[in-house]
Amino acid sequence: MGNRENHDIDGKSSQEAIRVFVYGTLKPGGHYWDRFCEGKVTDATEAKVRGKLYDLPVGYPAMTESTNEWCYGHVLTLKNQSALDGLDYLEGYIPGRKESENEYQRITVEAFNKLSEPLGKVWCYVMLSDIIYKQHGSFIPSGVWPLKQHENH
Repeated sequence: MGNRENHDIDGKSSQEAIRVFVYGTLKPGGHYWDRFCEGKVTDATEAKVRGKLYDLPVGYPAMTESTNEWCYGHVLTLKNQSALDGLDYLEGYIPGRKESENEYQRITVEAFNKLSEPLGKVWCYVMLSDIIYKQHGSFIPSGVWPLKQHENH
């Protein structure tokens, strides 16, 4: 499962690429792409990770760790730490804060391309199952978000 320690992926220095798997409003063309990613991303690659995807009534998705299901999205290569800090802000994540106080957790996961070839370790935002339950999240068996009713978010 994912690694919850707050350190650079694979021990890389902060000068090297920062990669994040996104599956919702931060995907290219998503609701928050322009504000948080435009001009801050050097590459966006279609990808998948192991995870269970949920649709939340508030209009965005959440993912939990899983060994059986796939979640589909993009791996973004960020220009710098400042871009990652912006994503942390959006996702309600503060490193070092208790998990129960964050909306999402930022963990490391293994990402794969569409052919299931490994892309390496990347950051990913996941939500605790009890938070999804409290928000009445609905499991998305396809692992793809947005659902039709949220295409403009």
